[in-house]
Formats: sequence, structure tokens, C-alpha cells
Amino acid sequence: MHAADAHLDWGDESTSWWSGKAAAAAAADGGGGAAAPPPAAAAARAAGKAGKESEKLPLQQRLLNGILNVSNVPYSSFVPHPITPLHKVDAQIKQLWLLVLYIIIARATPALRVGIAAAVAGLSILCLPRRLWVSQLQRLGFICGLILLFTAIGSDSVPPLLQQHSLPGSMEGLNMRLAPDTPYSYVLLDLGGFVTVTRRSVNLAITAAALTFCALQSASLCLVTTPGEEMALALGRWLAPLRPLGVPTQRIAFTLLLSLRFMSLVFEEVRNLCLGLAARGVDWRAQGGRGSLEILGRLVVRLFGNLFARSEKISQAMVVRGFLGPQQHHLYLMRSNETTLLGNVGALALLVALCAAVAYVR
Repeated sequence: MHAADAHLDWGDESTSWWSGKAAAAAAADGGGGAAAPPPAAAAARAAGKAGKESEKLPLQQRLLNGILNVSNVPYSSFVPHPITPLHKVDAQIKQLWLLVLYIIIARATPALRVGIAAAVAGLSILCLPRRLWVSQLQRLGFICGLILLFTAIGSDSVPPLLQQHSLPGSMEGLNMRLAPDTPYSYVLLDLGGFVTVTRRSVNLAITAAALTFCALQSASLCLVTTPGEEMALALGRWLAPLRPLGVPTQRIAFTLLLSLRFMSLVFEEVRNLCLGLAARGVDWRAQGGRGSLEILGRLVVRLFGNLFARSEKISQAMVVRGFLGPQQHHLYLMRSNETTLLGNVGALALLVALCAAVAYVR
């Protein structure tokens, strides 16, 4: 009887001891049995820890992660779904749009250039999947921002060494200076002669940034919404009038098709090499600058070696399958999406309206 009572007493003591430990732990965590932190706070703490860990990554690792993210986005691959209005426009009209767009940007006003670039960005958001346009616009916007900044700062920072060939105004009897009706300043920003921003440098910077953005992003829009075979056939039709002059139009069109097909292989090869390097867990801090440059040189050599090997295998496969040249080769077109008359007419009408607007503004 006493043994049983002792056993029961020991159990009660152990239970009270465990409950006391649990209460102490709860008090230490939340202050006397307080509720657990909400999921939003836990997520914020996790995000803060992830941000601190990313800040601790060396520069080489961050560059490697950036290359992996870039190579994961198919800039030149056709995306059949979802079907957008651009999918229903003929490839010849898209190529005409590209050509006219480049000419308009080069001859338009700065405000119109910015508007055209904004329209191209909006069209990308509407027609491309989110995983594509977010990555493309972020990186391309960063590159164009750098072009805009350095062109605006550096184009007029160094004064030209010119010799004056005209007579001074005092010798010509022009002692009085005519005050302009409206204040005009050619120099917009001058920081002690080291950084000079003028109207000419701003105009040149806007032109360079807008042309770069529209050229790359509009080409990406065409390639994402148009198969490579249709682009090659459309180029062949545009160059058909030059065929009597001896221009190898079929060879040029077939070269374009092979280039579009090979670009995806380049992205794939770059991604494979970067994944292999990331899987090895290289200690970049121990490598230092010299070791990182050596690794980069080896990667570049390996990349070109693999690309040359792939191109050789592709040429051998084409010869084995009976390829004798672009003149004897017939390109079979597999249409994944049919173009519509409404889409073609609408695209041409917009192009004419854009040209008329530019002519009116100028």
C-alpha cells in the first residue's frame, strides 16, 4: 500500500515537474503562456533571415545566380500559349513593324521616344506570361537605365577643342547682346566641370536608351509570338525582289532559321555549365579575384568548345538526312496558330496611325 502510494506520489511530482518546465518555456517564448506569433510575423522573420543570408553571399555567387535566372528565360523561344492578339498577326507585318519602329525612334522627338518605349513595355505586359515579362523588363530596364545615365553624363562632359575662326563681336560693332524673350539654358547640370549634363546629352541619352529598349524588347515580342519557320519564310518573301540581282535570299532566310534554333541551345549550354559549377559548391571567398577569373576563363573555353561540338553534330545530322543546301531544301511550315485578317488589318492600321502621329508632331 505504501509502495503504491509512493509510486502515485512520484507520478504526481513528475507530472508537476513537466508542467512547470512547459510553463517556463511558454513564459520564455511569449511571456506566461502567450499565443504563438502570427504567420505573417514568422514569414517576415524568415524573409529577413533570407535577406541577410543573400547579403552575405559573395559577389561571384550572386553573379552566378543572376546568370542562372537569365538563362532560365527563353528569350528567343516560341510560346504558343496563351494565345494573344500578336499570335494572330502575320510574320511579315511584324517584321515591317520592327523596321518602321526603328526608323521612327531615330527620327522622333524625345517625348515620343519615351512614349513608344512605354507602349512596347505595356504590350509586353499584356501579351507575355508574367514569368517572362517580369524578368525581361527588369533586366532590360536596368541596362537601359545605365545607358541613359552614362550617356547623359559622359557625352558632353569633355569640352571639344575648337579654335575660333570668327571675329569677336566688339570688332564687328556688336557690343550689345540681345536678351532672349524666354530663358534658355543649354547646360542643365554642371558639377564643377567633372559632370556636365546638357540638352544635347539628354537627347542623345534618351535616343540610345529608347532605341536599345525597343529593339531588344520588340524583337523578343516577335520571337515569342511567332515560330522561327514563319520568321524565315517572311524574310524570304521580303527579299524575293532581290533574287534576280543574284542575292542569296534562301540562304539568308535559312541562316536566320538556324540562328533562332541555335540560340536556345546557347541558353541551355550556359545554364548547364552554371548548374554544374553551382553543384560543386565552390568557396568563392577562398578563391579570391585571381581564382575567380581562372574559373571564368575555363567556363568560357568549355562553353565555346561545347557549342562548336554541338554545331558540328547538327551539321553532320543534316548531311546524313540528305540536306544539300538552302536551294534544294524545302521548308515545311507547321502552323501552330493561324493568322486572321482582322489582326493583320488592325496591325497595319496602327502602324499607319503611328507614322501619321510622328509626322504631325514633327
